[in-house]
Amino acid sequence: MMRFYPPVLCFGLLLLGSAAVAAEIELKHGPHRDLTIQALPDALLEISLGEGHPHFWTAVVGKDYNPKTQSVLALEYFAPSGLESVVLRYRTEGGDMAVAEARQVAFAETWQPLAFDLSQLEVPPAAGHPEMRFHFAFNGKPQTQLRLRNLRLRPPTAEEQRLTADREAIQAAREADAAAILANLRAEHPAVIETVHVGKQVITLTGHSPSTAKLIAIPPEAASHLADARAVEGGITPDAEGRFRVDVPRQPEGQPRDRALWRWRLADAEGRWLSATRWPTTYGPAVGRALPRLTAPHQKGIGVPPLSSAEHEIFDLGIRHATVNIVVNALLRDKPAPDWQPWEFEGRTWFRNERALQAHDFTLRHLAAHEVIVSAILLISNGRAADGTPHSALVHPEAEARGIYSIPNLAGEDGARFYRAALHLMAERWSRADGAHGRVSNWILHNEVDQAATWTNMGAQPLARYLETYMRSARLTHHTARLFDPHARVFLSLTHHWAKKSSGSGTYIVREMLELFAEMARAEGDFEWGVAYHPYPRDLRNPDAWKDEGLSDDFDTPYITPRNIAVLPAFLDQPRFHFQDRPRGILLSEQGFNTPTLSEADQRRQVAGLIYMFRQIRPLQTIEAFHLHRYHDMPEQEGGLRLGIITETGAHKLGWEAYKAIGTERETEFDKLADEVMSAP
Repeated sequence: MMRFYPPVLCFGLLLLGSAAVAAEIELKHGPHRDLTIQALPDALLEISLGEGHPHFWTAVVGKDYNPKTQSVLALEYFAPSGLESVVLRYRTEGGDMAVAEARQVAFAETWQPLAFDLSQLEVPPAAGHPEMRFHFAFNGKPQTQLRLRNLRLRPPTAEEQRLTADREAIQAAREADAAAILANLRAEHPAVIETVHVGKQVITLTGHSPSTAKLIAIPPEAASHLADARAVEGGITPDAEGRFRVDVPRQPEGQPRDRALWRWRLADAEGRWLSATRWPTTYGPAVGRALPRLTAPHQKGIGVPPLSSAEHEIFDLGIRHATVNIVVNALLRDKPAPDWQPWEFEGRTWFRNERALQAHDFTLRHLAAHEVIVSAILLISNGRAADGTPHSALVHPEAEARGIYSIPNLAGEDGARFYRAALHLMAERWSRADGAHGRVSNWILHNEVDQAATWTNMGAQPLARYLETYMRSARLTHHTARLFDPHARVFLSLTHHWAKKSSGSGTYIVREMLELFAEMARAEGDFEWGVAYHPYPRDLRNPDAWKDEGLSDDFDTPYITPRNIAVLPAFLDQPRFHFQDRPRGILLSEQGFNTPTLSEADQRRQVAGLIYMFRQIRPLQTIEAFHLHRYHDMPEQEGGLRLGIITETGAHKLGWEAYKAIGTERETEFDKLADEVMSAP
C-alpha cells in the first residue's frame, strides 16, 4: 500500500456565489518546492508543477486570525488541464501539521471558486502560533500549470452555514445510533442462543430460555440493534430444564439466499428481545473442504506485486509469507461491461472480470508452489465520476470522496448481496482442494482502519457505528471463507498508532478499537480473528527504529514500533482477547525501513533496521509473519519514501542481500554491520 497520506477532503468543494468580505485575511505564499510560483498583480499566483512532490506554504498567518470566525479558507483557481488532487494541511497548537481536506480538482477553463470548511476539524488550526501556516500539496503531472487568486481566510456565507448545520444534524443522528448500538451490545437478556451449527442443508440452534420464544432471522444488511423482530422464522419451546434445540433450513424453498451467514435472535410475543444475536459458531463435516492448516518455519515475508513470471526473483529471498492486494470491485460488477463475464449467484446475475481473476490466479499459484502462505488484503476502491458518484455499488453510501478506499456497502440488501457474492467468488476460487487457482489462507480487512478517512472511509462516524459495519464485514468474510476452508481467518488492519489519536479528522485510537471490537465479537459469538499490524518506525522517513523516542513498554504507549513491538502480543495475551483459551494470531502485514538516500550509509541503516526487527520479533511466538513493505522503491507514489530493497530501476540495494540472508547462515555477516550502525551516535 502507499504510505504517503494522500489528499483527503473532509468537506468537499463548495461552488460559491458571493462570499463574505468582512474580517478577511489575505494569505500570501511562502516557501515552496518542486514547483515554480510567480506572484502577479491582483493577488494572483501562477504555478507550474515540477517533478517530485510539488507543494507550497503560505506565509505566517497573523495573530488577528480567529479560527472560530474565519473558518473558511477560500480561493479561486484556473486549471485548464485539472489536477489529480490538492491537499490542504495546517499547523495545530502543538506544532504538528494535520490534514484538513483533499480531493480531485476538475479542470477549470474559467475561474472557479474553491472553499475549504475548517469549522468541523477535530483539532483546530493554531491561532497566534509563530509558525501558523497553511500548506498546499498538488498531485498532478509535471508541467501542469494553474493559477490561484484571492487566497484568503474569511467567515462562512449563509449557504455555508446552512450546510454546516445539515452536517451537525447528520452527526447528531449518527451519535444517537452509536449510543443505541452500545446499549444493545451491553443489554442483559434472560435467554441465550449458545450454538449455531451450519450443516450442508440445515442450521441447528441450541440454547436455553425461560419461556417459549419467536426465532428471528437477521440478514447481513441489518445491524443487530435495528433487526426486524417481525422476521419470524418459527418458534422455540424449551424443555423442563429450559433448554431448546431447533432446526431451520439453510436455504428455504423458493428463496435464493443462503442463510449460512445470517444471525439469529429470540424475541417474545410482543417483539421484545429475549436474547443477544448469535452468528454461526460451528460447521458440519459436510461443509467445507479437507484443507490443511498452513504453517511456516519462520516469519519472513513480503508484500508481493503481481507476478509476471514463475521464476520471479522475489522467491530468491526465501520468503514463506506474502500479502497480496485485492481490489474487490475490480473483480465483480453488478452491471454488464465489455469483457466482463456473466456469473449467476443466489438468484442474480453478476459480472466478473475474468482477466483480473486469472492474473491473481497466476500470482497465487506460484506462491503456493513455493509454499508461501498468502494473506489477501481486501480493498473497496472509492473511485468516482466527475460529479462525485461512486463507480461501484460496493462503496458505502456514507463514504466521503476523500477516502482512497471505502468500507463495504452493507447499508442495504443490494450492497450486502453484492459483497456476499464477491466474497463467495474469491473464497470458493482460492481455497480449492486441487489448488487450481492458488490459495488464500488469511483475509485482511481492509487497510489501516484507524486511519479510516483515508484508507477505509465511511464518513465521519462515532467509533461504535464504524465498528458495527466493520464487524459485519469481518463476520461475512470469516463465515464465507469457513464454508470452504476450515482454517481461514480474518485480520484487522491497524497502524503503529496505539493509545494516541493521530492528527486530523476521521481517525480512531487503535487500543480503543481493539477493546470494542473484541467486546462486540464476544457478545454475538466469538470467532477466530487476528490483528494485522503495521509497526513502522515512529518517523517513516527515519529507519533508525532502535532510537524511537516517546515510547513505553506498557499498554499506554502512544505508538507501537519495532522498538516496543512486544507490547502488542502482551496486550492480546489478556484473557478477554483469547479465542478458545489461546492468544490471537498477529501478522505484521506492512512495515519497512526507509533509505533517505541511496548512499551507502543510508542503505546500511536500512539493513540495521531489518536485522533489528527480526531480533525483536523472533522470540514473540504469536507473531506469525513479517511482511516487508516493500519489494521495490516507489518514491513518486510514496511521498519520497524509499522503503524497497531494490530501486525503482531494479538495482538491488544492500537491503536485498540482508533480507535474503535473514534466517540463513549468512545472517551473521550482517549482524556485525547492524551492530556498528546501531552503536553509532
